[in-house]
Amino acid sequence: MKLPRSYVGSMLIVGILAGCGGDTTGPDPQDPALSSVSGNNQSATPGQALANPLVVLMAQDGSGVSGKTVSWTVSTGGGSVNPASSTTDNSGMASTQWTLGPDAGPNSLQASGSGVTGSPVTFAATGVSDDPAPLTASISVGDNFFDPNSATIGAGGTVTWTWAGSGTHNVTFASGTNQGNQSTGTFVRGFPDVGSFAYSCTNHSGMTGTIVVE
Repeated sequence: MKLPRSYVGSMLIVGILAGCGGDTTGPDPQDPALSSVSGNNQSATPGQALANPLVVLMAQDGSGVSGKTVSWTVSTGGGSVNPASSTTDNSGMASTQWTLGPDAGPNSLQASGSGVTGSPVTFAATGVSDDPAPLTASISVGDNFFDPNSATIGAGGTVTWTWAGSGTHNVTFASGTNQGNQSTGTFVRGFPDVGSFAYSCTNHSGMTGTIVVE
């Protein structure tokens, strides 16, 4: 039996739609993401709690995700957190209180979540001694090391690097004044602002140092 053309055309359209699967679902949702909200780069007396809590946000597709666990882990400095694990609230935020370690200088901490992008989130803080910091410091540039590799000065102070080894080295910060390659001589830099300033010799991996300004 010969089928009408209109019937054949209808069946072809149905077959094409069936082949396409008729999938009307949208794109897959993005993975939850963890990010810092507040509390980074504070300072306090060694052994004391920071004035403000650390706060992170867990969000997915622009909205906060509640009921998720965030773990807080001290990385350097020897301090502590309370609580060590917290749960995101209805807005997707979680927080903890950070007590710094016993010594002046840089401290760091990580907030992490399972199965989320952006994890871990790193927080930094500085332990500031009650005693006034000296306004000068001297650092020896040896062969593949700085001695000492951490120095603390008061705001407005200066640091002098003296080349003492036989190799060629530089003193390179992320910003501000740097010293290029040399094998003898000195380099002097002033530090007007409070904070922790990491530097390195870019010629040699692992040749790093930190200046803490109180």
